Amino acid sequence: MENYKDCYGGYGRGNKPVHLYTLHTPQDQKIETALDASIQPETLSLPNNGERPSFYCIVGKSWLIRYDLLKGHLLEKVFLSQQSYCSFKDLSWNEPGKSIVVKSTHNVAGSLRPEESRQPNIVSIFAMFEVFPLKFVGMFEVTRSVFGKDTVDAMVSSGFLTTMHRSGMVKLHSLEHIIQQCKQFEADLYTLIPDQGELCGKLPYGLPLNIVIKEEPPVLLQVRCYQNSLEVGGCPWHYIFTPQKMRGTFHVKSLSNGQLVKNGILESKAMGLEEDKALFCADESGRILHIDSSSVSMHQLKKSESFHSELEKCFTIDLRGEEDRAPPTPSVTTTASGRHVRRISLGSMLQMDIELPNLYIHNVDYENELNLLWTNVDYSILEDKMESYVRFHDISSGETVKKIKLEQPFQESMHEESDLQVDLDTLVQTVRSFNSEFACIVYRLQSKEEEKHLQTDYDGQTVGQVRSANKRNSRQSSSSRSRRTQEPSNGGNEEIIVSNNNSCLHQSRRRVSGSTNEVTTNVRRRNSRQDSDEEWTLGSVGRSARERGVPDSCSPSPRRSGRRKTKE
Repeated sequence: MENYKDCYGGYGRGNKPVHLYTLHTPQDQKIETALDASIQPETLSLPNNGERPSFYCIVGKSWLIRYDLLKGHLLEKVFLSQQSYCSFKDLSWNEPGKSIVVKSTHNVAGSLRPEESRQPNIVSIFAMFEVFPLKFVGMFEVTRSVFGKDTVDAMVSSGFLTTMHRSGMVKLHSLEHIIQQCKQFEADLYTLIPDQGELCGKLPYGLPLNIVIKEEPPVLLQVRCYQNSLEVGGCPWHYIFTPQKMRGTFHVKSLSNGQLVKNGILESKAMGLEEDKALFCADESGRILHIDSSSVSMHQLKKSESFHSELEKCFTIDLRGEEDRAPPTPSVTTTASGRHVRRISLGSMLQMDIELPNLYIHNVDYENELNLLWTNVDYSILEDKMESYVRFHDISSGETVKKIKLEQPFQESMHEESDLQVDLDTLVQTVRSFNSEFACIVYRLQSKEEEKHLQTDYDGQTVGQVRSANKRNSRQSSSSRSRRTQEPSNGGNEEIIVSNNNSCLHQSRRRVSGSTNEVTTNVRRRNSRQDSDEEWTLGSVGRSARERGVPDSCSPSPRRSGRRKTKE
């Protein structure tokens, strides 16, 4: 929140995220962009500050600052450059978990400062770092005199330097080849730069340009495509692009020989509000996701006898359902002066004979810890009403595991300004209204069972509550289970029996030494395994127990960690 300065997380009271820390920047400067970098502890050698989970920020357009991701402590500050004609605003992964890249932005058109007007040749400046610990690799410029006069943009990702040209041409160069052939000298952070007498990464010099590209590196791949859209991935390597003048159509070709794969043309006959998308799935399986106006299709690359490879459809997720009803009819209202005002609907605004789908696909992504594909779709139910749903799908078959309705904080919101992020059991939804008001809603995924909250009042207080076991343990063949917890002593022995349609709960409480009691719970299941399966629900953080349909005296206890298993 607040331009990355306030961090919330964890599991507080009622499962609400709690405020962890506030970042303090030098001279209270604005954080332009940020990137979190964390790594599994099993892969580290010895624990030290350089290998701690980190939060990287671009501050004041010229500083790269590393904070402790867990506590917010300042760990490192790197001054990037003193050049006034460039500003650094872009921070991204080169290779996830291994190296990051900082990119500069230039705006020399119409500039008034002399130092800017003398630099029309520079397209971008890149500074590369290794992480865990932070290490400076090199800095270099991408110039039009080397890469072509029509070069308009460049990016570094996945070990490639990609240049984009005004003609629609996209070229890929090997970043490893550039570093090996064009690197002039090594420079370590906070040490003297050779032949400069200045400290690397410190004021007033910053980082040196120790990689000088004097001629265009070998081109690994060049493709002329629509809007410079190119995706590289798969196993073996393939690439996806949209040919020029073929908007909405995607071709899949082999990276080794440039041959079009069998059934390698993806297109949609339906017209939607947004352009179709084709990308490699984030589950690292090499499969391809094709997202059109109302469905999501998964395709698999396979070897073929006559072709180098073949594209085969695995499944299709049709997102049209009961929510996708007929388009809302425009309403007619009468003003105080007697005039009839007809409110224009989306279909009449477009003046098209083609019937557009009454839905809008916001997000399609993969959650690696749940191993599920999820989709977020908006449906126009009435002229002034919209419903938003998130669906979880099986990654192998596309079958819908769970469909959950999300809240709409505004009566009218902007489609393009709505976003949903899923991380394990936490969902963060951000929505912007037409009045430029923002709302952030946090959800927690939790297990649900009809017999989850069983309680008995004793002297007006809740004396027993049982948490349902997780799904994996509920399928065990054992007919009786026990759970032991510690509760304050009330004096004397007590036995509580609660009966229910689907289960019989028998609790016994006995006095033990000291001031605590030990409760033994025996649960005997009467129904079949299917009746004991759990169902997912989505609880909005901060809602009362009454709103969730749970008695006030039996509100659920907050779960402290989404990764912790239930002990039995």
